[in-house]
Amino acid sequence: MATQCNPAVTVVIPTHRHTPMGLQGFRDQDISTTVMVLANGNVSGIDGDHVVQVDWAGHGATRMAAIEQIDTEYTLFSVDDATPVGEGAVRALVEALTEGCYDAVFGRQIPQDDADVITVERLAEWTPKGTNHYKMDRHDHVFALYKTSTLREFPLPNVAIAEDLHWSIGRRIGYVPNAAVIHSHKRRPMELYRRTKAIHSELKSIGREPQVPSLISLLGALPGVVKPTIRGGIIELPNQIAELIGQWRGGR
Repeated sequence: MATQCNPAVTVVIPTHRHTPMGLQGFRDQDISTTVMVLANGNVSGIDGDHVVQVDWAGHGATRMAAIEQIDTEYTLFSVDDATPVGEGAVRALVEALTEGCYDAVFGRQIPQDDADVITVERLAEWTPKGTNHYKMDRHDHVFALYKTSTLREFPLPNVAIAEDLHWSIGRRIGYVPNAAVIHSHKRRPMELYRRTKAIHSELKSIGREPQVPSLISLLGALPGVVKPTIRGGIIELPNQIAELIGQWRGGR
């Protein structure tokens, strides 16, 4: 039986593409961890882990499909392309959740070695370096811990994306910079457009003012893509334009 000295955590990882990259890292933590893979399709190489076949129903409902099957005190949400840094990453989240009296906590994201300069800069801003946990005005399910009882009482909303954003409203979220995963994505225009549009649509649904509210404001913002293009190279121009148009369309 798990104790406060050795708490038990179920790591929930949805996937529809491949075997999760961080499986061994989550298995090798210095506290008791069970990995539950929510598979929308065939995956391999995950012997010894709990695989649950699910139909993808958006980020919120798909993750909540795991909760009724979890019997550990803590639930950790991650993604299939994140790898924990060190054997104490999950423990650091557990300790911060308790010490800070948070409703949920999330950790730092360190980019892959081959990440482009824009991704490196944005992740450094989104999840900055540090040593002590503190209250944060955002949330991120790339590496996030809850008490399982909290999720049963207050489920994630049934939304396609940004379920972490929706859930965090009015709640105490802690950021734990010394608990980290390696995680970053290649920047591709169409993927950036779709994701940015979807996220900004959700931002509008919770009452946030659109960042690019009109076509005129979109045209006015175009010169601003030049600066990150200089840093990221000419290949970054389509990415910047895709994100800008996504913000505009999502805000509409």
